[in-house]
Amino acid sequence: MDRETIPRLPVFGWQALRGGPTAMPCMLTLPRLQYTTSGRASILLALEALGVGTGQGVLLPTYHCPTMVAPVTHLGATPVFYPIDEHGTPQFDWLDRQHLAGVRVLLAAHYFGLPQAMGRLRRWCDAQGIALIEDCAHALFGQAGERPVGAWGDVAIGSLTKFLPMPEGGCLVLNTQATLPRLNATAATTHLKAAVDVLEVGAAQGQLFGFNTLVGGGLNSLRRLRGSAPQHSAPEPAASGTEATGAELLMVAGLAHRRLAHPCQWLAQTLPRGRVVQRRRRNYEHLLHELGGHAGLHPLAPELPPDCAPYVFPLWVDTPDPGYAELRRLGMPVFRWDRLWPKLPALPNDHGRLWSHHVIQLACHQDLSADDLTRFLGHLLRLYERRGGPEASPLAPAPVSVTLPASLPAPVPVPVPDTMKTTP
Repeated sequence: MDRETIPRLPVFGWQALRGGPTAMPCMLTLPRLQYTTSGRASILLALEALGVGTGQGVLLPTYHCPTMVAPVTHLGATPVFYPIDEHGTPQFDWLDRQHLAGVRVLLAAHYFGLPQAMGRLRRWCDAQGIALIEDCAHALFGQAGERPVGAWGDVAIGSLTKFLPMPEGGCLVLNTQATLPRLNATAATTHLKAAVDVLEVGAAQGQLFGFNTLVGGGLNSLRRLRGSAPQHSAPEPAASGTEATGAELLMVAGLAHRRLAHPCQWLAQTLPRGRVVQRRRRNYEHLLHELGGHAGLHPLAPELPPDCAPYVFPLWVDTPDPGYAELRRLGMPVFRWDRLWPKLPALPNDHGRLWSHHVIQLACHQDLSADDLTRFLGHLLRLYERRGGPEASPLAPAPVSVTLPASLPAPVPVPVPDTMKTTP
């Protein structure tokens, strides 16, 4: 079967210019905002703003993308992984038993664009003298309890390419007196390339009605002269594997201190946001309706909170392989965080490792058409609908929680390495 072309990220077209504002909070309206080239660049800049350096510890969730960890190791700091519960929040009983001398920062994420309540975590960090990085890479919009997303952390980071049609983009919000980073100037060719990428991807996806052929042909000729290829977003990590290495992840260091290209910043500030929120919520609700009641799979979050614009739809699958690889081969917009950082500890009662294998993230962005969703769901249900039953994983969760094996060892403290002697 030929590979299909369902966009895995938002695509620029005339439709992106339609729609009005939204009353839902957006990170981009928060004070002390700095645009960056990517979410991972923002993590590196956040760590630098908080003064993290060699030998210090950074608490990170066991459920992670390697690009959340690479900036920590790039600065010579040490990742210290903490377990998460069935809702994706830190396990406080585990944290309270640890020896945290030398830990400077804890990073916590709003997974899948479904905001976490962070009041308890904010109080815990304050009591420990540990700074909080609020990872909003999945949650550009939303309300997290009493505050908007991005307003809980000492520093908050976001990713624009996950929500808006642009080839690069992230953001950094400082909620403390730390100094905003000074970023390097961007070359004129980079500004031009960003504009070309936006238009070419839109034309390739048929979104610039009336100008698709004209735009696509003209930009392809320009690229042939320049010898460059289009790039819709940061290079996508490999679909699987547990070794996260070197240049692929640390390439962020060379881009982190560059200013965002002007066309991308203009899009972030100008595009109507109401359509982004409304269509993502509509697509998520559609997936909820279609994926409920099937053997062997179910929505990880069976209800969509009222104050959010989801990044993806998290689907628990009892037996995700080999179907996941087939979905990728077919070009379906699915993701899985199965590239665990080397030497990730096996912590008791941790849902992070379970999610990394069983939770598949399904795109639900605003530029998926009804036909896209129909074809996507057809392939997914064909591969997974009858994979439950006796062959399903014994770790399969109930609708809102995971039943863990009884054989897991009792919790034990995991001390921070002796090399971390700096106090918080």
